[in-house]
Amino acid sequence: MYAKIAVVIILLLACVCVALPASATLNKVNLGGDIFLGEKNLDVSAATGSANQIAWWQPGSNSNTEQPADIQSVTDAKTFYVSPDIFIGKTGIWYQWNGNPNANGTPKGLPAFNVKEPSLNLKIWDATAGEDITSKAIPVGNYANFAIETNMHSISSRTGYLAADGPFKLKVKSADGGVYQQLAGNNGKEWPLNVQTVNNQLWYWVGEGSDHSKYAKNDGWNTAAEDKNNNHLYKAGVYTVWVECNANSMKDQYKSPDGSDYTGKTISAVKTVQIATDQVKIEANKDTIVRGNPFSVTITGVPNAEYIIWVKGTSSMTGTSTDQPPMILTSQDNVKQDDPAGPYEIGKYQYEGGAGKSVKQDVPDDPDYHGTKTYSQVKLNSSGTRTVEFKTTKDTKDKKYTVRVERKSGNQYKSDEVDIKVEKGDVTVVAAGDQSFYLGEEVKLSGTNSETDISYLFITGPNLPTNGAMLKSPKKEVNNDQPQSFDQADVQDDDTWEYKWQTANLEIDAGTYTIYAVSGADDRGHLNNAQYDTVSLVIKKPYIQATASGSVVAKGDKLYIRGTAEGDPSQGISLWILGKNKILYATESVNDDMSFEHEITETETKSLYAGQYFVVVQHPMYNNEFDIYPDNPLNPQIVLGSYPTRGSQLFKIGGPGALQGTDAAEALIQSINNAMVDDTYTKLQFLVEEPKVTINPLGEQKVGSRFEISGTTNLAYDDNDLLIEVTSSSFKPTDKSQSGEFSGATGTVKVKQGTDGLNKWSFSVDASTFKPDEYIVRVSGVTTDVVETTLFNVVEAGGAPTEAATPAAKVTPVVNVTPTVADKNATPTEKPTVTVTTVPPTPDPTQKSPGFGALIALAGLGAVAFLVMRRN
Repeated sequence: MYAKIAVVIILLLACVCVALPASATLNKVNLGGDIFLGEKNLDVSAATGSANQIAWWQPGSNSNTEQPADIQSVTDAKTFYVSPDIFIGKTGIWYQWNGNPNANGTPKGLPAFNVKEPSLNLKIWDATAGEDITSKAIPVGNYANFAIETNMHSISSRTGYLAADGPFKLKVKSADGGVYQQLAGNNGKEWPLNVQTVNNQLWYWVGEGSDHSKYAKNDGWNTAAEDKNNNHLYKAGVYTVWVECNANSMKDQYKSPDGSDYTGKTISAVKTVQIATDQVKIEANKDTIVRGNPFSVTITGVPNAEYIIWVKGTSSMTGTSTDQPPMILTSQDNVKQDDPAGPYEIGKYQYEGGAGKSVKQDVPDDPDYHGTKTYSQVKLNSSGTRTVEFKTTKDTKDKKYTVRVERKSGNQYKSDEVDIKVEKGDVTVVAAGDQSFYLGEEVKLSGTNSETDISYLFITGPNLPTNGAMLKSPKKEVNNDQPQSFDQADVQDDDTWEYKWQTANLEIDAGTYTIYAVSGADDRGHLNNAQYDTVSLVIKKPYIQATASGSVVAKGDKLYIRGTAEGDPSQGISLWILGKNKILYATESVNDDMSFEHEITETETKSLYAGQYFVVVQHPMYNNEFDIYPDNPLNPQIVLGSYPTRGSQLFKIGGPGALQGTDAAEALIQSINNAMVDDTYTKLQFLVEEPKVTINPLGEQKVGSRFEISGTTNLAYDDNDLLIEVTSSSFKPTDKSQSGEFSGATGTVKVKQGTDGLNKWSFSVDASTFKPDEYIVRVSGVTTDVVETTLFNVVEAGGAPTEAATPAAKVTPVVNVTPTVADKNATPTEKPTVTVTTVPPTPDPTQKSPGFGALIALAGLGAVAFLVMRRN
């Protein structure tokens, strides 16, 4: 019976405990005190007084004249909950509110309390060194401390607060996962981590003063603490640390949107600290490197401790060209070196195992630096690390090296070593294209260089300096070990390099040349110790060639001047077109495949007078400038030249007293032929004629036969169509009682390419529907104003053919048709009168000596374009 009563009493007491606040000493809020989002079961009765409501105004509003932005009821002032759902976004002062406005303004009472969003941060502090070591390392033996930054320190000022109820908990987890309840301090004292009273905005775990606003310099977490068996309590490794606050269940109630603890508010971010070992370690970022490239080593040891680092066992090396060890890069942070002139304070360090030998005695005594570039004193950072960079050059001897780091502490040496293998690099060079280039072209050189940051270039060839010359100035000799005398190309991070060599206006002739790419400023006579590669090039003189699309052009037809201009002239080429009282000048760019094209349009040829025209196509050659040029490209009047000075007047080509036609052409060629002018040219001609078409004799045809009507024309092929009309000569108006039958044919044909300046055309006729009769053939241009006609007879298939006169070779028939006017009663047999005349063929031109004198004699239908190269 008594046992049952005892159980009931215990259960009742348990229920009472659950109903009471978590800590009666943390929940009492004074008038105007701070409360924090998520706190439950707060006793705010002293803050709200007799008011059963609280009011909040937006920041910046006038709380004396404006209505509050929010009003909340206080149902039970002794179990108040700072609900995040209500108070997020409404932090700040909440006032007592009685809910009865009066004429004097809002019925606002006293400030009840200040709602705040909690904030919590943690830093780890090296009390011995006096520095922040968050996420860094601390040497074994130094004291560590924890600094808490928070706005919740005001909780400790609440009525009835006791230190035993401190709501802050420090958490320290070892690398093995164990979480400590306390840490050992000075003289074996145990410092607890839980139930911490934080009473300052910046508060130190082991601090000085009642508010812990200063840290204790000689106490805290003793990282070198030992147990009774002299074993380290805290082994080297990484520890994780954080702090949390769950005052009045705030951490349980105020969660992040994903439901986790609110980092930075009720729990700090997790921080780390490493207890460093007194052992030292050195690691290299590369096991093997190509000389000319840098490498680095990273030292890990006691934070802020000083170590000696050097290239071990290199005293037998001279330290001079081709016999140097790797060197430590100067001006690195916390990397100290001796002055080459001494004194050698760092170098006098006597290393372990050296039997009294110093570091300076273990490295080369070179004439420039006396070994001071191969050793240094290095101070590690607060994390216990430091990276030291070494450099190598083309003079670094290819072999394996040992880099040693060492520190003496008392009578003990702590050291480590790492091996680096240095290998020779490689240099390559190629020229884009087929290794054959014209003077004036840009030659793209490229390659690789895994040895140095710069590729040094020079050229050798006929009558150039024996040991090499500069690419930009082939007459200037390169000088060994003088980098400024070489052409240079920077090597990129991927070991590639590129150099564009402009060959225009260089003082070299056509020939075979060799280009060297070298890892250093070494001329041809000093390549034994350098890495290099060569590429041979054939340099040729530029030239130009051109042709016209036809030697004869009918007025109103297009004409094209096409050709190639080797040497990649950036100025392009120029064209001079000269005829009787006519000068045309134009320039054209040259395409990537060295081709060019100039169009003389239909409008231009239509305006040209029938006759012979001469064309000079000019190449700017080596200096990439036209040395002969007109004063006005649109309306040339004077031909100018570059010799003796640019702008010199050579001869008149327009206006009174100007040279005309062949005289102008000959004067132009002689100007370009001047030995002081490097331009070259080619020349050609074309003939402009009135449009014409001819019809070959047809003879007599039979009904039902198939035959072809053909002829010639000076119209351009492919660009022109001809309309062919075949009609009966008896086709004429009839009255209603007469037959209106008609036979004939019509169609269009393309002009095809012919020979001797004349193109050809043809039209097929099927005479199966033809009636015996005389027929008219009419040939006319579709887009060109040209017409020609002729007659032929069609007879019955069984009739005796009539012999048709066959003209002699090259005789062009000109048919003049004079029809007889017929009256209404004329019979179908009445025919027009036909008169046939012949034109004798044009004789072949007489051959003359070279030059435009010969061109004049070529006037006629048989003229053809020819190409003349000025120079081979």
